[in-house]
Amino acid sequence: GMAYSYLYLNAGLPLNSPLIEPKLILFGEACHRLQMPTFEVFFTACRQMMINLRKQKQNWTILKGDVFDEDAFLRSVEGNARAMTLRDTSTLRLVLAFIFSDEECMVAMLENLSKFTDPDILAVRSYLRLGFIGLAGFQMGQNKLANKCLVYFKSLSKLGSPNATPIYHFMKAVAHPSRAKYDEAIYQCKEARMIHLEAMANERCGMFLSDNGDDASKEYIIAAYWLYNDWGASSKTNNMLEQHSFLTEATQGYRKAHSDASSNMRLANRMGRGL
Repeated sequence: GMAYSYLYLNAGLPLNSPLIEPKLILFGEACHRLQMPTFEVFFTACRQMMINLRKQKQNWTILKGDVFDEDAFLRSVEGNARAMTLRDTSTLRLVLAFIFSDEECMVAMLENLSKFTDPDILAVRSYLRLGFIGLAGFQMGQNKLANKCLVYFKSLSKLGSPNATPIYHFMKAVAHPSRAKYDEAIYQCKEARMIHLEAMANERCGMFLSDNGDDASKEYIIAAYWLYNDWGASSKTNNMLEQHSFLTEATQGYRKAHSDASSNMRLANRMGRGL
């Protein structure tokens, strides 16, 4: 169950799939029956993370809501159980912080995870944790911490890992930004069908170009918006609409075209039935 959940997050599979929420609930219930509270809490934390991405209106990087309250749980445990839970929840929050560009949260989560930069026995857990320590670390100037993660993914990429190559190129682009490096990262993410990383790479490229006064930034931001939309991250797309006024016109044009196409299809269907 835990490996499945990490694989789901790592692959960027749809957040709004009707399959994922019931599975996480079932995994959590099984852990409850087996009296494995630290495993159970992982599944509830994952559910809360996905809720934050899909429909949370604010406080996206805090794991507190309908299904989980991180602070309350951490107060109820101690010792190794608390340490391992904090490792896992900090990883999920770091992902959220990177997506929503919450620099304060990124700094705090990087501090929490600074002792967890070595790969562990569960490779898919290492992938998510080290991937976002690297991305957030480079963004926040914590290069020593981030470089350790970059070396890990570089080694995997050289060995031919198709899953390591996209995030390796993305890290390189964040570490030493240029349009060419971001374009390569976007290409690699697209080839691997990692829509969530492709969205993030497009957005980071757009932010980089905007900071340098390049109007091409808009095409990357628009691409990021639709990729986040396809991923099912409605909280993120709503946040982007608030940040970038030009997105409103871009999305309205798409919706009008989509509405017109739907109207034409309905008309064609009616004509086919002889009205």
